[in-house]
Amino acid sequence: MAWSEVLIDSLVASVGPIAAAYALASIGLNLQFGYTGLLNVGHVAFMLSGAYGLAITVDAGGSFWLGILVGILVSVVLGLILGGPTLRLRADYLAIVTISAGEILRLIVRSSWAEPLTNGVFGIQQFADSFFDLNPFSVNERYGIGDFEFQGRQLWVMVVGWGLVLTATALTWRLINSPWGRALRAVREDEDAVRSLGKNVFLLKLQSLMIGGAFAGLGGMLLAIEQQ
Repeated sequence: MAWSEVLIDSLVASVGPIAAAYALASIGLNLQFGYTGLLNVGHVAFMLSGAYGLAITVDAGGSFWLGILVGILVSVVLGLILGGPTLRLRADYLAIVTISAGEILRLIVRSSWAEPLTNGVFGIQQFADSFFDLNPFSVNERYGIGDFEFQGRQLWVMVVGWGLVLTATALTWRLINSPWGRALRAVREDEDAVRSLGKNVFLLKLQSLMIGGAFAGLGGMLLAIEQQ
């Protein structure tokens, strides 16, 4: 393979829909670990929750837009369930719980008894028709320069995906530069000092885990929409 092909493939992958999905999830992880110091190594559990929350809702007869709300809500609730019993303990326990949650959820959605709901290893397919009905680009055309091009379907997911990334980045910047965000950074540096100032460290951690989980849920939805 020529080096030019390798370069083009790398560029396509770096700006494609999948890259946008993982960038969105990374923003949530950065809020949790980078700003709050929460050792979450099971971030994929939040992505899974968002993706299946959306897909199952649509598959059950709900609207696509209702599915987005359900996916975000499920991701937030997962953060509440995981953080409630563990955030008062040392960071190691949160790491163990989150990585276990990711593996447990993976086994559940692929299990035979959950197959009527999740369609097992094949997943739920063709649930994002309402999203692609809004596509302003021609599905049969390719857009780009030379070999650096995308199908109209991919381009639509990219536009929405990177738009969400920019929105999430701006929202995170606003949050982190607010009094709440400064308290989060203080928690990362010295929890005892924050407690001495009368701040509820547990609540701050829980809020960070839930908001970061919501961003990851959106990333999971975007990834599922791209792959259908």
